[in-house]
Amino acid sequence: MGSSASRPSGRGARFATGLLVRVAVLFALLAGLACTLFATEFHAVPLIVGALAVAQAGLIVRFVGRTNRELARFLTAVRYDDVTQSFSSARPGAGFGDLDRALEQAMHRFRDTRRADEERRRYLEALIEHVPVALLSVHEDGRVELLNGAARRMLNASGKSNLEALEVYGAAFRRDIAQSRAGGRTLTRTALDGVERHLVLSTTQITVGGHSERVTSLQDIQSELDSSELSAWQDMARVLSHEILNSLTPIASLARTADEIVRDLEAREPAPDAEVMADLRDAIQTLARRSDGLLRFVKSYRQVTQLPPPTMRPLSLRDYFRRLQRLIDADYGGRGVALHMREPAEGLELLADETLLDQAMINLLRNAADAAAASADPQVWLASGISERGRPVIEIADNGPGVPDDIKDKIFLPFFTTKADGSGIGLALARQVMLVHKGAITASARTGGGALFRLTF
Repeated sequence: MGSSASRPSGRGARFATGLLVRVAVLFALLAGLACTLFATEFHAVPLIVGALAVAQAGLIVRFVGRTNRELARFLTAVRYDDVTQSFSSARPGAGFGDLDRALEQAMHRFRDTRRADEERRRYLEALIEHVPVALLSVHEDGRVELLNGAARRMLNASGKSNLEALEVYGAAFRRDIAQSRAGGRTLTRTALDGVERHLVLSTTQITVGGHSERVTSLQDIQSELDSSELSAWQDMARVLSHEILNSLTPIASLARTADEIVRDLEAREPAPDAEVMADLRDAIQTLARRSDGLLRFVKSYRQVTQLPPPTMRPLSLRDYFRRLQRLIDADYGGRGVALHMREPAEGLELLADETLLDQAMINLLRNAADAAAASADPQVWLASGISERGRPVIEIADNGPGVPDDIKDKIFLPFFTTKADGSGIGLALARQVMLVHKGAITASARTGGGALFRLTF
């Protein structure tokens, strides 16, 4: 401790000694100048001594002013974040070693702090960028800044926008963003890729550089809602199908037994009243047919509630469409329905369970053929592409009567059907298949008439 404390005092003494020597030389030169002005006949001597005195005075000013220059250079470097400056003394023993060393250590500390802050900043930016929840900042002047990749993917923008630009995602969505307040949580809705999504909106207030802004998170809970709804439907369907199946099985068995008894009675002598037996036989056969029909319905619906776990693999849409066309060509040809298939782009793939996707696609294509059959020139279109947000899309369209607006939200519900002989299973199955693929299916009107079903993966 004593050694380190003595070094600064020694260097300070060297600085004072150097300053005194320079001042003494200056005074000596000034005294010499005074003497030569009156004690010599050589007029050049005073000029030379005067010039030396002026030069010495300049050296003293420069010697003392170096401290200010170094401090000014250091403060300028700090002001402009210039961490490249160096303050190592180029003239050891000049008396400024302590200052140079202190400034150099301060600059090293500044560099280390700057490096640590930069690493921390990059870490936080990477963390925010990869958070799966969309984050956006709403400024007082209405500017909206999308803070991470999830927000840019959700709102299909590069980074900055404003509240008016959010109108394309729905007036209610824009209003909820504009009116959100710190600490509040709001359930809002928007349409992404033509699919309605439910979002939980949470807001906090922060102040940066004297300016206040609201940081809002948008968490997509549509998949959770769909999963909960699907689970509820499956649980209900399991209970209903189990109870109905248990009740119908003995009824169907008894109906068949009764039909056989009636046949035995008709074969006996003397024969019972023919009219009575005919009525009895018709009643029993009707009961048997309805029982068998209900049994088939329940068994088929149990398939919807017992889908196997998906096995996801990359699937080339071009190869898949060609295989689909071979599967349904015969069926469409027999109905007189024309299929127009637009071949997918080379390399367009999706991650899917091909077996489950087959069930959904075949049901949708058959429904499209049934709907198109009502027109004079039945036609069905099959196409694929990429959505605005870069997701694979499959579209099935027909030129049938279309889907009325008042039932558009009901057609994917289990048991709901508009066909006289329909079971309400096909579209419910297609929706379930899309949910296990983390996707969605929507129905809309086709331009030119008919229906358009869109599968977004």
